[in-house]
Amino acid sequence: MYKILISILLVTINLAGIGQRYQPDTEKEIDSLRKLMPGAKIELKIDIMNEMAAVYAPVNFDSSIFYSAQSMRMATINVYNYGIGCSRLYTGNAYYYKQDFKNALTSYLSAQTILEEGNHFEELGELSMMMGHINFFIMRKDMAITLYNKASYYFKAEGNETSLGEVLYGINMTYWRDGPIDSALAAGKRFLEYARKYHNRLNEALALINLGMTYTVYTYNNDSLLHYNNEGLKIAQELKDERLAGIIYFNAAFDDVIGFEILEKQEYFKRARFYYDMALEAARSSNYNLLMSMIHLHIAYTDQIEGQYDQAKSDVDMAESLLQSHLQFPEEQPAPVGFYAFGKLFESYLVLRTINDIHAARFDLAKKTGQFEEAVKFQQLSFESGEILRAAQQGRQLELLMAEAETERTDQKISALAQENELNSLKLTRNRFIFAGIASVVVIISLFLLLYFQRKRLKAEQKSILNEQRLLRAQMNPHFLFNSLASIQNYIINEDTDRASIYLSRFSQLVRNILDNSVEEYVSLEKEIETIRNYLELQKVRYAGKFDFDIDIDPDIDIETVLIPPMLAQPFIENAIEHGIRHRETPGRIDIRFRFEDNLIRFEVEDDGVGREKAREIEASKGAKHRSMATSITIDRLATINKKLKKKIRMEITDLKDEVGIGTGTKVRFGIPILSVEC
Repeated sequence: MYKILISILLVTINLAGIGQRYQPDTEKEIDSLRKLMPGAKIELKIDIMNEMAAVYAPVNFDSSIFYSAQSMRMATINVYNYGIGCSRLYTGNAYYYKQDFKNALTSYLSAQTILEEGNHFEELGELSMMMGHINFFIMRKDMAITLYNKASYYFKAEGNETSLGEVLYGINMTYWRDGPIDSALAAGKRFLEYARKYHNRLNEALALINLGMTYTVYTYNNDSLLHYNNEGLKIAQELKDERLAGIIYFNAAFDDVIGFEILEKQEYFKRARFYYDMALEAARSSNYNLLMSMIHLHIAYTDQIEGQYDQAKSDVDMAESLLQSHLQFPEEQPAPVGFYAFGKLFESYLVLRTINDIHAARFDLAKKTGQFEEAVKFQQLSFESGEILRAAQQGRQLELLMAEAETERTDQKISALAQENELNSLKLTRNRFIFAGIASVVVIISLFLLLYFQRKRLKAEQKSILNEQRLLRAQMNPHFLFNSLASIQNYIINEDTDRASIYLSRFSQLVRNILDNSVEEYVSLEKEIETIRNYLELQKVRYAGKFDFDIDIDPDIDIETVLIPPMLAQPFIENAIEHGIRHRETPGRIDIRFRFEDNLIRFEVEDDGVGREKAREIEASKGAKHRSMATSITIDRLATINKKLKKKIRMEITDLKDEVGIGTGTKVRFGIPILSVEC
C-alpha cells in the first residue's frame, strides 16, 4: 500500500498544474477575431484564422482543424511562409489536446523547418515547449530536457521572458520525477525565482509545493517541507484557492505518514489525520472530485495501519465513487491554476493511474482480511489496468518514433509543392502555349529528381538502420549477456545479496542505456561514460581479477552538455578484453581518456594486452574463426555521421610495441568535434 501512496503523490503534485477546461470567454474572443476579417488584407486574414485555430485548439478540435486548414490553403497559394508555419503549429496543438501524438509531432516538425527559416522565435518557443511536454509524458527525459532548453533559448531570443513559466515548470517536473535530486532542487529554485521576479503568486505556490515534496520524497527533510508548505499555504489563503490549499494539506499529511513509518512516533500519525481532514474539507469546497478520490485512498492506508479494515474499504469505495463522478460529470475549474497545456494532458494519465491504484488498494485490503478469492480478482484487475497504462505510454513512444521517421519525407514533399507553386506563379504572365510546354518539362524533371533523391535517401536510411542493427548486435553480445546473468545468479545462490543487487542494477541500467542510445544520433558525454563504466564493471565480474580500468576525464569538459555519437568505443573495449587482455598471463589494464585538445574531444581507449597481431596468432592456433566487426562497423557509422558534419570525426588505431617490436597493446583514438546542448 505504501507504493500506492508514492505513486499517487507523484501525480497529485501536478493537480495544481491542471488549468481550467473551457473558458467562457473563448467564444467572445472568436467573435472579436471574426469582426476583424472584413476588409483585411490577405496576410492579415491568414493570421486571424491562425489565431482562431489557436484559440479553438484546447476546446474544439474540429473548429481548430477547420481554421488551420483554411489558413494553410490561403497561405500556400499566396506563398506566405509565416502563415504556413503557424497553421502547422496550431494543427499540432489541436492534435496535442486530442492526445494524437503522432500527428501532433508530424505537424510540429514540419512547422519547425519553416519557422526556423524565418527566425520566428516566439512560435519556435511554443513549438519546442509542446514537444517537450509530449516527451515528458512518454518518459523520454533527456529529449524533454533538450526541448525545454530550446524553448527557453527561443523565448529569450525573442525578448519574451514572461513566457518562460511553463518551460521552467516542465523542467522542474521532469527532474522532480526522474532525478537527480540536485537538478530537481536547482530547477525548483529557478522556477521559484522566476515566479517572484514576475510577481506571479500562483506560479510561486507551485514552485514551493514542488520544492517541499522534493525534500520529502528524496531526503525526508520535514523542516524543509514545513517551511515551503507554510509559504505556499499563505499564498493559497491570499488567493482564496481551496484546491491549492487542499493539495498543500495533502502533502503535509503524506510527509507525516512517512515520518510515522520511519520514526514510529504516534504524534506524526495523529497530525497526518488532521491534515487529511483539512485537505478533504478544502477539496470539497473546490468541488474537485479527482483530488478527493486520491485523499480517500490515502486515508484508507492510514485506516489499515490502525487495523480499521471496514473503514478502509469504505474509503476506497468513496475514492472509486468520486472518480466515477469525475469521469461522468467533469468539473469546470474555477480560475486557471498552473499551466493548461501541461495539465490537460496529465489529467488523462492521472485518471488511468488512479484506477490502477484503486484496484491495488482493494487487493491489499482483501489480502489482509483473508479474502483470498477477492484478492486474486483485484490483483488481476490491478495488473490489467497497469498494463493499459504502460501500453498507452509505450504505444505513444512507438508513434513518436514512426512520426520522426516519416517527417523528413513529408517535409520534402511539402517543399517540392511550395517550389512548384512559386514556379507556376512566375509562368502565369507568359504565353499559354509556352507555359504549358515549360510546365510539362518542369513537372517531368521535378518528378524525376524527386524519385532520384527519394531513392538515394531511402538507401542511405537503410544503410544507417543496418549499421545501427549491427552495432546493437555487437553490444548485446549473447555470451556477455549470458555470463553476466550467470555471475549475478552465482551471487544470489551464494546469498551475496548486496553484490547481486549492485550488479543486477548495473546490468539493467546498461541494457536500458544500450537500447535508448541505439535510436539516438547523439547522447551526452555523461550518459556515454555511464554506459562504458557499467559495461566494464560487469566484464570485471565475468573476468574476476583479470583486468582493471580507469576513466580519466579532462576537467575542462562539461560532460552534461557535450554530445557525442553513442557507443563508438564499446566494440574496441570488447576487443581489448576478449582478444588482448584475456590472453595475458598477468592482470591487464584498460585506460579510457577524454581530453579537450584543438577544439576537439580526444577520446582514447588503450589496453596493455598482447596486441592485435599476437591475438590473431593465438586465435589461429586454436582453430578459431572469429572475425571482429568493431573496425568495419565503426568505419561505416563514421562515414554516415560525417556526411552531416562540416568538421569530421577522425579515428586512428595504433599497435603499441616495445623496443624489440613485441606487441604491448592497442590504442584507439577518436577526434570528435565539439557539440553541445543548447541552454
